[in-house]
Amino acid sequence: MAPNPDAAAAVPPRWGDPPWRIEVAVPGAPLPARVDVAVVGGGFTGLAAALACAERGASVHLFEAGALGAGASGRTGGIALEGTAAGPLPGADACLEALTTLLARQGIDCDLELGGCWVVRHQPAADTSAPRWPDDDAGWLVVDHTEPGGALDAGKLIAGLARAAQRAGAVLHEHAPVEAVEPSRLRVGGREVTAERIVVATNAFLPRLLPRAALRPALTYAVATAPLAPEALAQVGLGATPFYTADHPYLWGRATRAGRLVIGAGLAFDEEQQRVERIAIDRADVRAALDRLVRRVRGLHSALAEIEITHAWGGPIAFRPGAVPILAELAPGVLAAGACAGHGVALSAALAALAARWTLDGEPLPDWGRVDAEPTPIPSAR
Repeated sequence: MAPNPDAAAAVPPRWGDPPWRIEVAVPGAPLPARVDVAVVGGGFTGLAAALACAERGASVHLFEAGALGAGASGRTGGIALEGTAAGPLPGADACLEALTTLLARQGIDCDLELGGCWVVRHQPAADTSAPRWPDDDAGWLVVDHTEPGGALDAGKLIAGLARAAQRAGAVLHEHAPVEAVEPSRLRVGGREVTAERIVVATNAFLPRLLPRAALRPALTYAVATAPLAPEALAQVGLGATPFYTADHPYLWGRATRAGRLVIGAGLAFDEEQQRVERIAIDRADVRAALDRLVRRVRGLHSALAEIEITHAWGGPIAFRPGAVPILAELAPGVLAAGACAGHGVALSAALAALAARWTLDGEPLPDWGRVDAEPTPIPSAR
C-alpha cells in the first residue's frame, strides 16, 4: 500500500505546554489484525467511546497519532458547558449529567466543580454599577447571566478515562497514526487493520481523513498565571466562576483548584490547507496574539498587573457552519464525531454514549445535519 502524503505529519508542531499533567501508563502493544471496534483519536470522546464499547465486551483498540490528550482535550481550558455551541441537539441535551454519571461510575476524580458559568458582555462603565473588569480598549466586562456549567482538570480526566478504558479491556496505542480509513478497515503505521466498526474522534484533525468535510480548524490561545492566594483570587473576583464573553473581543477563563487563572482568546488559521497541525506557536501572528492576551489578563485587575505568566499554549479547535458538531456515519460502519467548537468537555460524554449505541446496538444516530464527505480510502496493493 502506498503511503498517504496527507497523513505525513503525525505529531503536531510545538504548541507550548498547558498546566495540566496527563499521568497514565500506556503499555506498548502490537497492532492487531482484526478488532470489533477501532477508535481513532485519544481525546475525551475517543477514550470515552473506547471505554463504553469495551465495557460491553467488544474487542476495542484505540489509535492515537501522538500521546493521549495531545490535541484539543489536553489543551482545553477545562470549562464544561451544557449542550453544543449550536444549543441543545437530540442526544446532546443533558451533557453535564452524562459527564457526571460517567465520572461517578468509573470513580474518576478530575476536580469537577459544577457551580455554573458566567456569560459576560462588554459595556461602557457608565451603564452599570455591577462588578466589572476592564478589558483592554473594549470597555468593561460585566456579568450578564449564569448558565449551567463548571470546570475540571483536563489532564486528570484524560488519565482517568484511559485507566478506565484499559481496565475494561480496551487496548490503547500511542504514536500510532491512522493514515486512511474505509468501510471495515483502516491503515495504521503502514499496516492494515480490519474492524467491524470504526469511530473517528479526532476533532480538529478530521480533515486528515475527511478532506472534503465543511470543517474549519483553528488554533486557540490560552495562558495560565502563577497560583494566586485565595484572598487574591477573591479580590480579583473573576475566575472563581468560569466565564466566557457573549460578544467580541472574545475572552474566556476560570481558576484552577491550585489558584491559577487560565484565560484564553484568539484564533489562528491555516487558510491554505485547513490543517491545524501546520500552525506553530512561534508563528509571528500567534506570538503577537499571545502578547495581547497577556496584556488583557494583566489589565483585568490591579492585583494582576505584574502577575507571572507561567504557561502559554495553543489548542486545536474546529467549527462547522452554524457551530453544529459532526456526528455522522460517513460510510458503512465508519462514524465521525468532532468539531465541538469549544463545547467538547461535557459533550464528549454524550458523543461517546451515542457512538457506543450506534456501534454495538445498531441504534440510528440523531440527525445533526448532513456531512458531505467521505473517508480517505486505502490505496489498493493489488
